[in-house]
Amino acid sequence: MEASLAPHVSSIAYLLQRVEMVRAEVLYELRYGQAAGTEASPIAFESKVINPAALEQPDVRLNLGCGHVPLPGFVNVDMRELPGVDVIAVLDDLPVPEGSLAEIFSAHVLEHFPGEELSRRLLPYWRSLLRPGGVFRAVVPDIAAMANGYSSGAIGFETFREVLYGGQEYQGDTHYNGFSAAHLGSLLADAGFEEVAVIAEGRPNGSCLEFEIRASAPRSAVPA
Repeated sequence: MEASLAPHVSSIAYLLQRVEMVRAEVLYELRYGQAAGTEASPIAFESKVINPAALEQPDVRLNLGCGHVPLPGFVNVDMRELPGVDVIAVLDDLPVPEGSLAEIFSAHVLEHFPGEELSRRLLPYWRSLLRPGGVFRAVVPDIAAMANGYSSGAIGFETFREVLYGGQEYQGDTHYNGFSAAHLGSLLADAGFEEVAVIAEGRPNGSCLEFEIRASAPRSAVPA
């Protein structure tokens, strides 16, 4: 009896998988598609280059979402006009040409974007801005390490909750995503990056455990 049902179970599982794929496609188009209404469309935002000389260097390196921690040697980008910010811009519409950047770096930024937006739009877009062999580096909360710490009792619930969902102290301070090093590595590979390498895992940063990952844009042209 069980053997006779096996083909039907496999068919049902396949159909459920297809339904889930269609659901994800529809929701993505509703949220990000060109045909979306004004409510779902991105808010208009005007970029502003505060320090034009920073973009005229031979090897431009961007620090995305720098906040209050601008880095020397980088073009520091944020949506807010904070001390040390060189460019005010949203991170999916940066005032730099494709294939021009030596490096893109971000610290505790990727978790602020929903998974579909990150994998379908942002990672491929950032890859397209890098010159061949250009470097992409990201530091994000290590949710796998945080979960292990919480389950062992080494990390309290409030700390775990805040790292998981963000401090929510101002607009944009909410986490929509969480990563392990293996998960983010696979997203980078799917977005066309090469030479994906984990620099650190479970690294303490205040009350947060984080990991750092590095990847490269292909040295030969890849369609955006």
